[in-house]
Amino acid sequence: MKKCKICLSIAGMDEAFAKMYGTLRTYADVQIADLEHFSLEGTDVFIGKKLPAEKLAAADRLKAVFAYKTGVDDFPVGEFAKRGISLFNSHINSRYIAHYAFSLAAALVSRIAEFDRRMRQGDWANDNPYWKSLFNMKAGIVGYGHIGREIHALLRANGIESYTIDRGKDYDGIGTVASLEELCAAADILFLSLPKTGATDKMFDGKIFSLLRGKYIVNVGRSNCIDEAALYEALSSGALAGAAIDTWREKPATVRDRLKPFDYPFETLQNILLSSHKAMQLSDGHERYVQDVTENVLRYLNGERTLNAVDCRLGY
Repeated sequence: MKKCKICLSIAGMDEAFAKMYGTLRTYADVQIADLEHFSLEGTDVFIGKKLPAEKLAAADRLKAVFAYKTGVDDFPVGEFAKRGISLFNSHINSRYIAHYAFSLAAALVSRIAEFDRRMRQGDWANDNPYWKSLFNMKAGIVGYGHIGREIHALLRANGIESYTIDRGKDYDGIGTVASLEELCAAADILFLSLPKTGATDKMFDGKIFSLLRGKYIVNVGRSNCIDEAALYEALSSGALAGAAIDTWREKPATVRDRLKPFDYPFETLQNILLSSHKAMQLSDGHERYVQDVTENVLRYLNGERTLNAVDCRLGY
């Protein structure tokens, strides 16, 4: 019987990918390619971090795609839906991303980074020495998926009252409201963990920020949900008390490149924490992603129930 053909697209071989390759080659014909130069002709399964839509022109047998990460906006999900191609991602690091979000929130409202910057200059910030505590706040979660639920678990463990928008899911232990506007009214701080879709594009615009006067936002989801100009206006005017932003519209092409991924001088503001997409860069996060995907591919090859199927019609 002919073995399943797998295309494994990676930036470079490391210990995690070597282990994946060694495991999967027992069950399938595994071809290793870089991130750009490969053909999907004769390929049954693709494993990678991105897949340009034009590559599907040669995909005569492709049935399943596995992303060794959580975000899937680097994949042509609409075409997958049309062609009946299944897409699977990994949520193995959701708990740790939630930890980072919680840490950003705590640092933001307690003004730790600001106090550090001022203390380095010998300024004890006595003109305004007071900070706030998450323990005295109500939290809203926008995007109640894997990461959102893990954020809620941390908030609940610390006795912080939380709310989210009712989308017909299971909401054990968390309050629900009917709309984003109601969530803005109910919460003192919002945690954003949204996917990149047309529906989430610039969800947080000037109108929404006007409902968040004196409040805070933390974003560890996709960057498209925030209107950058509206965010700058809300922060610089003091209408929004503070923001912690981990994701931006672009990243440097190489690790040596320097890049400010915004058009407004956020770096001049005291009430924002600028984080360079670090929530997912846990020290052993890559290894955990690759191992999780390896196990899921094995389920697929053995005819077992696969996990983390993406709804390609919705894009998440």
